Amino acid sequence: MISKCNTQKYIPDFSKFAQISPDAIYHYDIDRQQLFFYNERIHQLMGIPVYKGVIFDRDDILQWIHPDDQSTMQTHFLDCAGTERDRGQNVFRTVLPDGSIRWLLNLWIWIEYPNGKSSGIIQGLLRDQTEMHVADSQLIQSKQKAPIGSYVVQDGVFRYVNPEFARITGYSENELLGRRSLSIVHEDYLDYVRQKAVAMLKGENDAPYMFCARDKNGQIRWALETVTSIELGGKRGTLGYFMDITELRQAQDNLSSLGLMIGIISHSLKGCLVGVDAGVYLVESGFYRNIPARIEEGLDVFKLMIERIRRLVQDILYYSKERKPECMFTDVWQFASNVANSMETRIRAANIQFKTDLPRQLGKICVDVERLRAAMINILENAMEACIEDSRPHDHAIEFSATVCNSDLIFEIADNGPGIEKPDIQNVFQLFYSSKGKRGTGIGLFMTRQVIQQHGGTIRVESEPGKGARFIVTIPMTCNKASYP
Repeated sequence: MISKCNTQKYIPDFSKFAQISPDAIYHYDIDRQQLFFYNERIHQLMGIPVYKGVIFDRDDILQWIHPDDQSTMQTHFLDCAGTERDRGQNVFRTVLPDGSIRWLLNLWIWIEYPNGKSSGIIQGLLRDQTEMHVADSQLIQSKQKAPIGSYVVQDGVFRYVNPEFARITGYSENELLGRRSLSIVHEDYLDYVRQKAVAMLKGENDAPYMFCARDKNGQIRWALETVTSIELGGKRGTLGYFMDITELRQAQDNLSSLGLMIGIISHSLKGCLVGVDAGVYLVESGFYRNIPARIEEGLDVFKLMIERIRRLVQDILYYSKERKPECMFTDVWQFASNVANSMETRIRAANIQFKTDLPRQLGKICVDVERLRAAMINILENAMEACIEDSRPHDHAIEFSATVCNSDLIFEIADNGPGIEKPDIQNVFQLFYSSKGKRGTGIGLFMTRQVIQQHGGTIRVESEPGKGARFIVTIPMTCNKASYP
């Protein structure tokens, strides 16, 4: 071992290696605070004048170090080396005579003198890391200025985000750091994102995946993402690239939606026109044959077709035209009672029981009354139609209730109709999806969810085949005008 050898013997032998080393090699006497041995490479790296055999002291060393790093080098190396630990490393800058700056990695080990009369020496090397540091700096700058969001996740939380990622999500850098990475993912896409990210990290799939996210204001953002595994601080992490494709997605959706809407409207209108023809036939034949009952039946068909056309036009208008919310404070009981009164006659006329539980002392809430009213009526109309179409011989009923829980207003609309099949539950709020075939537009419940989400709320459905369906609408009572997009 070197520590058992005579110092004067091992230094000349060591100097042979120092002459061919690409790194700067030095020996620093701890007690004398002198640099008494070094190879020629140190002149190039630190700009030290070439004086053969010259011993440099502590102050000479400090003057070659960048002013901003002198205090750190003095505290963590020159003044404590060999006293607290037997080895270490640090990075510092040195200023060359021409004013240029070089980044150096300092690796050192403490060697004790065998006679015990001295604190020992520091044997170390200096390695040039300027190119690596410049490359790292350029990489960081490129990430900071990149038009694509990037982030690093470790232990499920953000450890790094670039400005573009912060801009896309609407959060500040401080708000994102330490935040759960999946918190920005839309609730409908949580399992999908987990599955795709894990597959990509395992190398099972290298294709970018697309998903729906929410920004700080709750607005929908569509993202195209790739992830790769990295090491950060000795632990595994994930580096992700996040591209905002919201505008592209909206353009694609608009084109596909237009085609779907035209097809659905055509089918719906065709069905209504067939119904009108049937009504005309019943009325005409009733007049010619003097059958009043047939005339009445024909008029009922007319009314039904007019109502279907009205709903079709209403759904199309709500979907096709963006309306700025007109928010106002309204009494919850009065709002809910107006919704119930609007539907009660129609529901009872269909021979369906209508039960309400609407306490008077529910407080006030700031909402777009007309939009939210239309959304609630749409849910009640769907419940009514489900009961009408249920062929089972039992008494049908619809329940409408309102409660306040933990500063949330909760509406529940339940029916005892045929219920919803499990695969369909996930699709009931999707645009143009309808379980009614040609009789439905597939727009109503989609718009209902849009309106509720604009109020900062949520809507979910619970159902089992043969046991009816229950829609639960939750809206924060603290919702105000500032929460609207």
